[in-house]
Amino acid sequence: MRGRSQTKGSPTCRALLRGGRGGEVLASAVIRTLLDGFPGRSERGYLGWSSCHLVVTGRGRRILFDTCGMNERVELLPRLRAAGAEAEEVDLVVLSHLHFDHAANWDLLPRAEILVHRRELAYATSAEADVAVLRDHARELARHPRLRLVDGEAELGEGLRLLEVPGHTPGSLALQVGGAVLCGDALKNRWDLAGGVPEPVWEPRQARRAIERLAASAERLYPGHDAPLQRRGDAWEPLSRPRVRIFLPAGEVRELRADGGTGEEV
Repeated sequence: MRGRSQTKGSPTCRALLRGGRGGEVLASAVIRTLLDGFPGRSERGYLGWSSCHLVVTGRGRRILFDTCGMNERVELLPRLRAAGAEAEEVDLVVLSHLHFDHAANWDLLPRAEILVHRRELAYATSAEADVAVLRDHARELARHPRLRLVDGEAELGEGLRLLEVPGHTPGSLALQVGGAVLCGDALKNRWDLAGGVPEPVWEPRQARRAIERLAASAERLYPGHDAPLQRRGDAWEPLSRPRVRIFLPAGEVRELRADGGTGEEV
């Protein structure tokens, strides 16, 4: 799809999953980044360029964390195929929350179970839902035959764990995979780690607590709108440079970078 490019060097992470009485290694899981997130907004509103990750467990389960927005609808399945999975082979989709830029494409995965927090679905189908929720889409999800609602935190087997991290929305979820955590918008980008309350937000104090919990829970964080972040001592280092190439008429290509570069012709 023209207009959105995956960040160069997007990492594949292999996480050892530990469990059992002695904390022995049960299996390994691979996190494959299909699309890195990109932070920013324009005069037309939030860009909505979110991250999307495929987790392949040691036993071969394929779990997709978030499905991006309508902007990536044509791009998602080719990215999934390039990572080694067809749409029909995805076993589970975990939706971190039900905003337009994270949950628009669950219907492209025909055999997958769709997992969402019960409180998130209730919010998204209510009159109180914020404007970033695709309300008709959420109502359709509520009727999905393979919908799986969770209350609180949950074990997904093979050492994977759902974390309840409300604040950005009432039912935000993160997915812990060994020493890594896929955050959704509970952590949107590296700048949220510096303090303050990241907007937009449903409940500011809970959002701040969620960020602090995530930072204390992992050695690697996968934010909703940034490149993966690796802990280096007391700091967090991005593992790649978020960039997006914009293809304009007459063959002109412009590149946006999250580290301050804007509008360079490439």
